Amino acid sequence: MKNYKLIISYDGTNFHGFQIQKDKTTVQGEFQKALEIFTEKYELNYSGRTDAGVHAKSQVINIKTELAINNKTINSLNKILGSKISINSFKTVKDSFHARYDAFERTYKYFVSDINQQYPYLSSQSYIYPKKLDLKKLNYLAELFVGEHNFSSFSKHDVNKNPNRQIYKSNWVKKRDYFEYTITGNSFLRNMVRNLVGVQIAYCEDKVTYDEVSKNLLNPKEERLNFIAPPNGLVLWNVKY
Repeated sequence: MKNYKLIISYDGTNFHGFQIQKDKTTVQGEFQKALEIFTEKYELNYSGRTDAGVHAKSQVINIKTELAINNKTINSLNKILGSKISINSFKTVKDSFHARYDAFERTYKYFVSDINQQYPYLSSQSYIYPKKLDLKKLNYLAELFVGEHNFSSFSKHDVNKNPNRQIYKSNWVKKRDYFEYTITGNSFLRNMVRNLVGVQIAYCEDKVTYDEVSKNLLNPKEERLNFIAPPNGLVLWNVKY
């Protein structure tokens, strides 16, 4: 039995997230259906689950199986998976490699367009925001999240999980048609990135103050700051090992 590391990308628009769910179409579910045409004996792990509507450029999975995974196998799997899921690379790794537990850094990007014109190609891959955004204000607040903080107020918190996360990078850049937010950390809580994006946009609209956000990092409230951004602008960009 060998252990294989695969990097896959997907358009999450029509999926109920990555993780397999009963009676729902998920990325993991579709991938396993394709894999089980070749073998039903395998162990599959992944770097992290993404929510419904969220995309991935580089989701990492590892598969332990007796099936020989090679270029022919990957090409066949990609044909079965269709245009919404793609295996971009694969390699054999040591038996102890685990896609989730061995990852030490994850990067997400979020795309927001504040242009007045309607561009269909942007709508499924970015949040079309109806008002102008202030890059300076976005970055002023984004810097606040760097470091180790308790993000309970900015996530759908699981009481059984440690809410502290280490953030290494948090910044915005303006491209031609959109704003691009990049956040890198050791790991993320559920809905955390979308909440951070939402609160930064709310700050631009003066719906929340810098001090309010800062206080929620220092002394998290039981109820989160409810400014969650929609899923379609979010992409799991990279995972490091």
